[in-house]
Amino acid sequence: MRRFATLFLGFSLGLTQVGVGLAASPTTDQPSAPPEETGDQAIDQLYARLAATRYPDEAAGILQAIDTARMQSGSDTGELLMTRALQARSEADLPLALQLFDSVVELYPDWSESWSERATTRFQVGDVDGAVGDLAQTLKREPRDIGALAGLGAVMLDAGKPDEALRAYDRALALAPAYEPLKEARTRAQTMMWSRTP
Repeated sequence: MRRFATLFLGFSLGLTQVGVGLAASPTTDQPSAPPEETGDQAIDQLYARLAATRYPDEAAGILQAIDTARMQSGSDTGELLMTRALQARSEADLPLALQLFDSVVELYPDWSESWSERATTRFQVGDVDGAVGDLAQTLKREPRDIGALAGLGAVMLDAGKPDEALRAYDRALALAPAYEPLKEARTRAQTMMWSRTP
């Protein structure tokens, strides 16, 4: 689930400019720098911004920043395997992609993104039960994973269960109320549910 990198780039550039300004200042009366944020703290702050924004473009950019942060496993091997699996999937070599995702999940079972990406590939090959199981594992590790919630909604909608899709989309929209694709997906689920009401 990797979307848009512009916000993250802008944020990084802003930090670089702040860093240059501090480096040029005299250090004698400077207070000590605050401790560096952990990855989890940065993601928490992004989720707080995502919940507060009313602007769809900003929501999309924040989601991209979250996705970028989540793709970091802390292991060069894990990230290399993930990159190769994503490449195989983009080249429509789904058997190879699944084999690589299986390895990533086995080696890094706590990395929620590995389960989420494998779920996408399982859905593409028609393994709906496997996809739902992987989405459940993703959400067990990261209940705020909007891609997993949206994926679960899509699977439920495809299975003709609009009420369950609606619940998944509502959970996602509670986290990202301004994100337009989620609003559109929720509308589709709502329409399907209304069309079945006698």
